[in-house]
Amino acid sequence: MYKCDLNIYLVGLESEAAAAINSVEPLEWFTHKIFISDCFGEIDVQGADVLIFKASAGTGEERVRELAGEKAVCIVCRDDASGMSRDELAAVDDVWPGILTFDTAKLLFVRLMKELKLKKDAWLWELELQSVIDTSMDLIWFKGRYGEHWRVNDAFCAIVNKTKEDIRGKQHYYIWGLSKEEYKLGRFVCLETEQDVKEAGRTCRFREHVMGQDGMREMITLKTPLYDEKGEFMGTVGVAKDVTKEEAYRRKLLKQAQTDELTGLLNRRYCFFKLDKLARRERLVICYMDLDFFKELNDSHGHQSGDNALVGFAGVLQQNFPKAVNVRMGGDEFVVAMRGEVTEESVREQLDSFLESVHEFFSRTEEFSGLSVSIGVAMGEKAGIPLEVLLHQGDVAMYEAKKGGKNRYCFYSDDMYKADI
Repeated sequence: MYKCDLNIYLVGLESEAAAAINSVEPLEWFTHKIFISDCFGEIDVQGADVLIFKASAGTGEERVRELAGEKAVCIVCRDDASGMSRDELAAVDDVWPGILTFDTAKLLFVRLMKELKLKKDAWLWELELQSVIDTSMDLIWFKGRYGEHWRVNDAFCAIVNKTKEDIRGKQHYYIWGLSKEEYKLGRFVCLETEQDVKEAGRTCRFREHVMGQDGMREMITLKTPLYDEKGEFMGTVGVAKDVTKEEAYRRKLLKQAQTDELTGLLNRRYCFFKLDKLARRERLVICYMDLDFFKELNDSHGHQSGDNALVGFAGVLQQNFPKAVNVRMGGDEFVVAMRGEVTEESVREQLDSFLESVHEFFSRTEEFSGLSVSIGVAMGEKAGIPLEVLLHQGDVAMYEAKKGGKNRYCFYSDDMYKADI
């Protein structure tokens, strides 16, 4: 993929050694351009990628480094390496024998080229890996065995508002802006899933909530354990899709689909979906409600007043039946569904209290003062009674309440069913 053109300078080497080096074929993706000189005075080594020189070439190691630059690979050929000073050793990358035979020079040069290729390949892999993960819109991170972060991508940095340099080697609590105490509590910090991945020994998928400086984030994560060459656990790699906004939007759409826009109660459509499921496995008590004189309010004061009355009534409904399923069926009709072991006596007590609350609310506003509510109650005797049956019974009982004078409740009986027929 890459192309590496090497300028190789040989200074002061015997012809046999120079010939050996010149005979080596370049490795894949590499080309060689070799310059040969007897001494430094005859050649400018400033553009060298590799500089192999003999100590007797007339210039010391430190000066050679100055001439070649810091990026060049500088190798000195001398037999008295043990006598070199610390500065002289620091100025070169390697020390070869002072006298190089053809085979020795070729062996050392081939080894050098392989090392350079390994470094170049490692650089390329580093570049490709970082480029790939930085291109991803998902968060990507690599952790050590103790939870320290060693590599992250740009998307990760953008979420936590920190640089890669600042993140490297740091723990979760620092990166996400938590205190050590919050981290130790273990809530919303992914501790459990890290342990799960380690124990599973394979890639695992999670839906996680992560607390950060900007609040709670919802993530779908894939985590994979990493092992060293001995097969020992050395950390994890994680990929996470931040679905916070998507989930909030999904919940918003779901709520819009399930609730009545005006009152915030469940709507008729969702009523049949939710309550039909409940009716199949639970005993339900249905209270079917209809506002009295609501049409007169709309005709006299307009639909805005009617809407205000409906919103207020819905609030009273929720306050009085917080554990029930509360539904606006449409217009001025509402349903309250109670679940479980509800007795007729307890229903009467709740409805008596509810009627008082409704009267109190409507009496506060002059234009609402003529409103009241009629309620029909269908007591499901057992689980499995179809929802349509219960709703019909509640509706029939509600009309009995209206015929009996309004502002009251009636319990459904079989006599009402016969009269309805």
